[in-house]
Amino acid sequence: MHNSFDELIKANQGCCSKSKVASENGKRFEIDSKEDFTKIRIDDCLIASKKVQKCDFGFARHLNNDFYFIELKGKDVKIALDQIISTISIFESTIIRIPKDKRFGFIISSRNPLSSTETNNLKQAFAKRYGRLLEIKSREFKYIPK
Repeated sequence: MHNSFDELIKANQGCCSKSKVASENGKRFEIDSKEDFTKIRIDDCLIASKKVQKCDFGFARHLNNDFYFIELKGKDVKIALDQIISTISIFESTIIRIPKDKRFGFIISSRNPLSSTETNNLKQAFAKRYGRLLEIKSREFKYIPK
């Protein structure tokens, strides 16, 4: 268990980079900011186990210790959300504790087959139980931290 992002990053340098972009298979997430962020490859790096669901990437925001959980997905948004929630619980139990109001979830899917009502329900449930914000976007998303 790590006490800070700096400690986590130092112990897992092979999984970390100074990038603000995560992309794969035509999906792209980008942080539009001059601030300092560290990208962490979670799937097959920080969490290598094939037995657990986990999201693709995380970004540590050094200014205020926010953490962004990123899943780049085909069209199964609910599975993507399950992967983010699973990653949060793995972080909480074995990697680093991140306060709920410092956790953000981002799902970038090739398309979102859910209705706007279903999407809003997922966002509200996430905000109530797991983190501050959940964004579900198609193909690519440029996030501007507030």
